[in-house]
Amino acid sequence: MAIIWGFDLSKMSWGAFGHKKMFDRRWHLRKERFIWYQLAMLIGLAAECTATYSLSKYEDLQGHVEAASLPISPTKAHLYNNDLIDAAICTIVFCVLVATVFGADFFFLLFWPSRRYARWYQTAKKITAVVVTAGVLACAIVSTFVIARRSAFINGVDDQTKQTLTNLYFRPPLVYRHWSRNIAWVVLLWLTFPCTVISTILIFLADKHDREFGPEPRNALGDKDGGSGILAHEDNGYANGHNSPGGAGASNREKPVV
Repeated sequence: MAIIWGFDLSKMSWGAFGHKKMFDRRWHLRKERFIWYQLAMLIGLAAECTATYSLSKYEDLQGHVEAASLPISPTKAHLYNNDLIDAAICTIVFCVLVATVFGADFFFLLFWPSRRYARWYQTAKKITAVVVTAGVLACAIVSTFVIARRSAFINGVDDQTKQTLTNLYFRPPLVYRHWSRNIAWVVLLWLTFPCTVISTILIFLADKHDREFGPEPRNALGDKDGGSGILAHEDNGYANGHNSPGGAGASNREKPVV
């Protein structure tokens, strides 16, 4: 198959998603990285979807309240919920970044685990992971404060009209913490944060190991005998044909991406 940007597309196959290959212990921290990357991405996706749903409903509420105010009031009502909208947008953005950063590393590890990458790429990946993790924490703090302490409010009309509009459009409620979807959003976001922290730590540990020993698979027996790290001699379906540590297969090792 074609080689795009140095990636051999023939390595991509459905078989790589099998349990035996995904959790092959010959690669350092491979199993741990797959588990925590998936947790960060899936829980982050759930938080993103919940925040998107809340954002959509509160925007609809704003439109309905403002449109319904004119027939029953001489002035137009205005519903203010920008704090929740801003928190939802931040949550969506950083959860997408979680899926982008850890999702990319997930697929690179899945299909090309023995590939060597340039130092600038590894450094950029680590910095991005730290920034994304900090962003998730900031989103969790802001979202918690907004949902726990704030509420939307109607302005521009008298109190009786406000009450009429509130009774007419009671879902989602003006008080953010009174809606279970908002609570779920915050809970999922806080669950995403430790998963991104652990995933980021694993990125740092894996890079440190690869700098010292290389990304090639290790012989499981060698690890048990004291971590001698003997290179696997057989073709494992991932690497580029390491027939022997110094034989013909060694000359086919992938060079760092520049």
